[in-house]
Amino acid sequence: MINTYKRIMMGKSGFTLVELLVVMVVFIVVIMITGDAFKTILSQTAKVFRSEESNIEGVIGLEMLRHDIQQGGYGLFTETSPVSYSEAADSPASNNNETSNTAPPRAFVFRNNVGDGIEDATSESGNQYTVIEHSDYLTIKGLTTGVSATAQKWTYLNNNLGVVTPNQWVSAAENLVTGERAILLRRVINSSGTTLTLVSEPTNHLLYFPFSGDAFSNYSINTPSYVVYGLNKPNNSNDESRMPFNRVDYFVARPSDTGKVPSVCASNAGILYKAAVNQSDGKLTYYPILDCVADMQVVLGWDLLNGIAPGNDGIVDTWSDADGHTVTMAAGASYSATVAEVQAALLDPAALRNSLKMIEIYVLAQNGRRDNSYISPSPIIVGGAGEESLSNSVDIAAAGWKNYRWKLYKIVVRPKNLLSNQ
Repeated sequence: MINTYKRIMMGKSGFTLVELLVVMVVFIVVIMITGDAFKTILSQTAKVFRSEESNIEGVIGLEMLRHDIQQGGYGLFTETSPVSYSEAADSPASNNNETSNTAPPRAFVFRNNVGDGIEDATSESGNQYTVIEHSDYLTIKGLTTGVSATAQKWTYLNNNLGVVTPNQWVSAAENLVTGERAILLRRVINSSGTTLTLVSEPTNHLLYFPFSGDAFSNYSINTPSYVVYGLNKPNNSNDESRMPFNRVDYFVARPSDTGKVPSVCASNAGILYKAAVNQSDGKLTYYPILDCVADMQVVLGWDLLNGIAPGNDGIVDTWSDADGHTVTMAAGASYSATVAEVQAALLDPAALRNSLKMIEIYVLAQNGRRDNSYISPSPIIVGGAGEESLSNSVDIAAAGWKNYRWKLYKIVVRPKNLLSNQ
């Protein structure tokens, strides 16, 4: 029996050492290839994720900018104010204030290459921000640019058998409520156009009315019509309001508190901010819109000519940079306005309403994190095709940003509240 078992076992052979080694080598090679492929997939997935994260942030932030541009000019008075007002307290924001404290406000104020000069810092309580070099600066004035719910409300006055009261909307959320602040505008339409005059509160001669159901009972509406707009409250609700409108500024800056800048941003890149001018003290409240931004440029489309003659024909005939120093002829136009004509329009609220048709915003922002295997093209033109003279050339290599991917965002807006687009 034992001998039989031995004979059976001796007739069977196992794996040799060479066979085992070959199998192990093949297995290790397969594992290495699979691991390397998995590592590559993870790396590419991370890049795509960071890129899409940047794209989503850009879309959301720039849509906010688009909305504010569309609303620029909403609810602004067109005649000299009966009461004086103040705007921003610090430069460069204060350089976009109106030159007179009773002048009708401009819907938009632009500044070109703000970061190139000494007017490059603006602040909020406890923090300092420096506008990055070569970047443009955009100010938008209008009622709905305010960040509060009150700023989104409006109504008009009704005369019911001699009793004047604010109209009430069906949705309670759209109605102004007692305690909120509102401005009153008197609208007159005649053969020469429409005028909007600010009405001051009669008791204390304020630029706003503390809203209540009978706040406007003394105003007849037989001839002119009256419109009521909600106004942001000051941070300190006991303070008087500085402006009979709301105002926001858009610019690219770096905060002195470096902890406010994401660690993934390229060195010296900034943040695109929406900064609301406070009704209390004229300081700015900063809202970061887009991180890791290299530049923002503004290009303006004008309808300043009717053929060769001054006037409006509804067609963009001239493009300019943010302060009108550079102008070019629009495609298809026979003539373009002069630098002097564009700069005069930039300073005139009525000319802005009647002639500014288009605002293009270009934002160069970082797309994802640093990638040492990638070399960015340099320079990058921040502007549109054919608009080189109106644009800025960013030297990516000189700035030390060559290992970052950069995306150029473009938004084109026709402001809805300017007469040129109505």
